[in-house]
Amino acid sequence: MSFEPENALEKAMALAAAQESARPAFFRSMMEAELFLLGEADIENSGRLSIDTITRGAETYHPVFTSERRLREFVRGPAQGFTMGGRVLFLATRGAAFVINPGSELNKILLPQEIAYWLDQAAPSPSITVIPPPKHPKKLIQALSVLFTSRSRVTSARLIYAAQEGLKPYPLIGIEAEGDARLLSKEIFEAAAAAMPRTRIDVIHLNAPGLKHPLQEHLLAIAPFYERKTPIN
Repeated sequence: MSFEPENALEKAMALAAAQESARPAFFRSMMEAELFLLGEADIENSGRLSIDTITRGAETYHPVFTSERRLREFVRGPAQGFTMGGRVLFLATRGAAFVINPGSELNKILLPQEIAYWLDQAAPSPSITVIPPPKHPKKLIQALSVLFTSRSRVTSARLIYAAQEGLKPYPLIGIEAEGDARLLSKEIFEAAAAAMPRTRIDVIHLNAPGLKHPLQEHLLAIAPFYERKTPIN
């Protein structure tokens, strides 16, 4: 049975399988798409992810699907699942390997280094513009403030809403912090997924070396929603 794409992501995946030049567009689409997974996501309470695994040869992978239909074709019976945005998923599971649409005619293994590369390629672009918040993200700010209170390396955090063509406005978090930037970003995405399920966010580090991006300059000019208090001696 031939593979018939049923959404934009599957069309991009089919084209990427046929044309190497189409691969960047597929990975960008995957980062923005809603993906289907087997397992449990305790988003409302702990933000914990428990994703099923499968074995191919000696290797273990997390199965991920481009549509509910692909998931149902794979399990063929009752199964617990959930959905999550691609970028949020891969940032929250850095270092893990995935296989897209196992059991389907069109499938692909995603190795950790490949995921990391395309995450970086899909980072915020200069075309982002700043807009007023559509709604004050109280839950997100509270969740991040709790996280940062337990992370001594975070000195301040700021928030704006960013807009890009073809995307809903989303929170962009600016962080001043020391230490492992990627680990901190992962923790921020996990906390955000618990506070605002299915909401895209992005993170930008404000004290990175080199010239400042206009977005970094804008964030540094506004009041932080979190600032570490200096102990009084």
